[in-house]
Amino acid sequence: MGIRVSRLRQAVVLGVVGVVFAGCGGRLGPATVSLTRTHYNVAAQETSAQELLLNLVRLRYRDTPYFLQIASLSTNMRARAGIGAEGTFVPNGADSQGLTGTLSIEESPTVTYTPLVGDRFVSQLLEPVAPEILLLLSHAGWSMDRFLRLFVQEIGGVPNAPTASGPTPSKEPVFEDFLRVAELLRTLQSRRQLQLIGGSLGGRGAETPRATEDGVLLRFTADALETDEFKELRGRLGLEPGREIFELVSGIGARAPHRINLVLRSVLSAMFYASHGIRVPEEDRIAGRVTTTISRDGDPFDWDRVTGSLIDVESGRSPETPYASVRYRGHTFWIGDADLDSKSTFTMLNLVLALQAGEVPGGGPILTLPVAQ
Repeated sequence: MGIRVSRLRQAVVLGVVGVVFAGCGGRLGPATVSLTRTHYNVAAQETSAQELLLNLVRLRYRDTPYFLQIASLSTNMRARAGIGAEGTFVPNGADSQGLTGTLSIEESPTVTYTPLVGDRFVSQLLEPVAPEILLLLSHAGWSMDRFLRLFVQEIGGVPNAPTASGPTPSKEPVFEDFLRVAELLRTLQSRRQLQLIGGSLGGRGAETPRATEDGVLLRFTADALETDEFKELRGRLGLEPGREIFELVSGIGARAPHRINLVLRSVLSAMFYASHGIRVPEEDRIAGRVTTTISRDGDPFDWDRVTGSLIDVESGRSPETPYASVRYRGHTFWIGDADLDSKSTFTMLNLVLALQAGEVPGGGPILTLPVAQ
């Protein structure tokens, strides 16, 4: 009689395990989305920030940047169930049996990386960004001065540290007047007294924009013309008094009172410019691993005067939860999570890099990493 009860107990347990396994198996697909999607998303975002930071540090040391894109990410989820039984039989005595069940879920991700190399990608890194990108960012709510300082090397003949568009220069760059121009434009933008619009002027001296596919215009409101900020800006850029609309023209050309010439940087030049905001360990500076810029008075130049409100990369021991942190040349370089200016600059660099590069096919070998179970 005891054996029959035991077998009945086993049958009941087997049925319960089977029902549980069938229920989990039916919900396994949707459950894996909630289990994995957010984690992979966060990991991709964090490593993208780390890669950009790593490339900025490389440029500060005059090392070659390298981009590795996640080409694909796939994962397989598998559920396994197992049942074990044990028992003892004693003659003329009570017997005992035990039944155990196990249920496990295994994940097998596969990550494929593609190096971003080739003539096309390199040329797009080196080509000046398009003025229309400024228009897109402005309409998306970005402040003009951040874009101007990063991606504009000269505006209306006013230079923005042109020697900082490449490897660290040995002499102090020229930048003060440009920072003031960017500040004036930001002030007028924050008051909604200027706007970037697409189109071109209908003719010489015309005040009404004619919509076209190309061209970017800078329009000031009528009340902006009476402000001290606009009057100072007009004097610095040589703008025509009383005019509300000015053409933004890419490239160096003859100055004209109805247009503003922009010399735009490439994405790589903008990254070089941002890399000067990295605080290099003193031992590397003394050893000559980086260039020390000398100011006009003969002392080491403080690059915070140029990039301080754009980006600040510290070196040394990082906080527990930095925004991004990388190890390079035996040192830790990091950006604080509360450094909103640096985070905004990072976001803009990534956005413009994506806009400028577009859909660039990866070249070279493809690295696929199946993660072992």
